[in-house]
Amino acid sequence: MYDLVVIGGGPGGMRAAVLASRKGMSVALVEKDRLGGVCLNRGCIPTKALYSHIIGGRGERAGLWERLESVVDKLRQGSATELRMAKVRTLRGTALVTQWEGEKRIEVRSEEGAEEVSARRLLLATGARSVVPEFRGSDLPQVLTGDRAIVDPQLWDPERNRDVRTVAVLGAGVIALEMAMMLQGLGKSVILLKHSDQVLRRLDGDLKKKVVQALKKRGVPMRDYVRLSEAAFDGEGLLIRGTAKDEPFEERCDRLLLASSMTPVLDGFGLEGGPVRVERGAIAVNEAMRTSADGVWAIGDCTGGAMLAHLAEYQAQAAVEDMTGGSYRVNPDAVPACVFIDPEIGTVGLTEEEAKARGVETVAARAYFAANGMALAMGSSDGFIKVVARAEDRRILGVHIMGPEAASLLGEATLAVSMRLSADDVANSVHSHPTLCECLRDACRRLVEG
Repeated sequence: MYDLVVIGGGPGGMRAAVLASRKGMSVALVEKDRLGGVCLNRGCIPTKALYSHIIGGRGERAGLWERLESVVDKLRQGSATELRMAKVRTLRGTALVTQWEGEKRIEVRSEEGAEEVSARRLLLATGARSVVPEFRGSDLPQVLTGDRAIVDPQLWDPERNRDVRTVAVLGAGVIALEMAMMLQGLGKSVILLKHSDQVLRRLDGDLKKKVVQALKKRGVPMRDYVRLSEAAFDGEGLLIRGTAKDEPFEERCDRLLLASSMTPVLDGFGLEGGPVRVERGAIAVNEAMRTSADGVWAIGDCTGGAMLAHLAEYQAQAAVEDMTGGSYRVNPDAVPACVFIDPEIGTVGLTEEEAKARGVETVAARAYFAANGMALAMGSSDGFIKVVARAEDRRILGVHIMGPEAASLLGEATLAVSMRLSADDVANSVHSHPTLCECLRDACRRLVEG
């Protein structure tokens, strides 16, 4: 019997397995597909390999697809090696929990047959899948979900995508905008079909305005309040029909990408009828990632909320520490998020709107990359950093960035929010020159100096 069985080999599941093994547990991890989950195989990593070429300008277009596959393969190998070195047993197959109470029993089914394993503890890290809205023709081969679209060479490989000239993207969240801008960077015409009049709805209001400006500047046509009714292939391409603001519309395209949302994977592993409580379409957990069933934890996308690979890894840490008497917990108000578009976006902590909803009085200040020496030297000075702080003591509640290397600048910002630093703390810390991080310091200085 194992001390812990982990179901799901994405970033969170692998992190939990390695951590638990390092703390002395015997661990088995069950994965039905490839190690790394959606993030490594059909999400974060393939997207950023494309982004670095298409928008970042790092590397030639020739060989783009081969480089993407090389990056993913190298990380897959690294994941397998890490698990092996941590003495985690990896079982390939589909897990089915046959006993939840007391000793956990899990049947692992694969093409080679079935094997039953048992464990004292169980950790669920089953991930999420793309939501497919209901409309006629949603199963056509030219209609792709976001996680499948990102690994389709017919879209991205310059040697194979010449027949794809126009792409319609349904959605206005992170996945939709990243793919829309990258496809446009490859010379494709892009149509953005939005469910509302918003983009990136959880973002700071000033950042959202800047994103809309960037899309309009690029000439991306957008339709608001879209409801699709049909997609049909007529030999020349796709004809999509629906309503926008309750008015009928038609658009022609070569591909339709469904990139509106993801939903937790709750089926196929025996959850139905078991003791684990599900709320609002996700596995319910407390701050230690415990479920309602004794000896069962859950982490990552299957628990709903922000579906971020890095969040899943820290939730894994919280779960394993809870199993072993530790006290680490994830602070939900200090979880960073990135959007790899142009200009790049990085955000952590509360927006002004969220702070106001909590009844917190705030002050805010911006510093612009147009006044930053390194940004000017790089020829990439569009954007700003906005700092939101509590009015009474200037404690930093949120940092919102749109500009060059925004995602990398989040490290200092996240530390400031997580450690409850004030704008004074950051402003008074010496920042090297010339660097992009001086822009964060300048925004904090403006809060301090008025």
